[in-house]
Amino acid sequence: MRKFFRAHPILFAVFILVASRIVGIGAIYILNIFFPELHPIKDLGWLLQLLFATTSVALVYWSGEAKGFGFTKPVSTKEWLLWLPPLLIPLFIVLSFGFNVSDVSKAIVLTIAALCVAINEETIFRGVLVKGFLRFGTLATLVVPSVLFGLIHIGNILGGGDMLFGLFQVLWAIAGGIALTAMRLRNGSIYPVIIFHFIVDLSEYFATNEYGVHDLSFSPFTLVVFGVLCILFAVYALVVLKKSNHIMVDSEMNLKS
Repeated sequence: MRKFFRAHPILFAVFILVASRIVGIGAIYILNIFFPELHPIKDLGWLLQLLFATTSVALVYWSGEAKGFGFTKPVSTKEWLLWLPPLLIPLFIVLSFGFNVSDVSKAIVLTIAALCVAINEETIFRGVLVKGFLRFGTLATLVVPSVLFGLIHIGNILGGGDMLFGLFQVLWAIAGGIALTAMRLRNGSIYPVIIFHFIVDLSEYFATNEYGVHDLSFSPFTLVVFGVLCILFAVYALVVLKKSNHIMVDSEMNLKS
């Protein structure tokens, strides 16, 4: 089975997505039987994300193709400097909302949730799916996983989140997904995208004192500005990718000059 999934990364990404959901949601369901007073999202969201992330990473290493899926060092330490301009995005969140975490324990669970969301989503969408779509060309690799990444955020609306925020979140995720994929294609590593994703989500969680499913309402102006920043990030990342001397090779996910 491992050989099959290594040869079919797109199917492997679907398998990881389904398997991680079965493990996470199944565990939360069982836990709720014994502790029905705990809310599956508000109280146990951090644990759900932890189970998603650990399952995803465990399956990637089980496949024997972790390096090919991006679990390797960037092509150069200088690549980290390229992430300085996009840090305007979490800075905008902090300046707009500040930090509104209620207590230390809440800060810890929000941090765990943010890190695990970043690990899980980047493993699937910028790790496994990127390798799967490379055979169809750079354009398909940039667009298709990013659109899928955006569409999964519809689940936040179904989970009780604010409708307007959720719709904008889908658009942000598509633009941000294109940007993160471009940076991933440039540097060959999934680690920088995980860290950047973590910083953005952590600033959001600390600002709202909630996980990614927000029942708070936000002003349309704030939502639009954040969307513009995500689009600018995508443009910036595409320019950086175009100017790169490094291109990811389809079959082995190696790099050539």
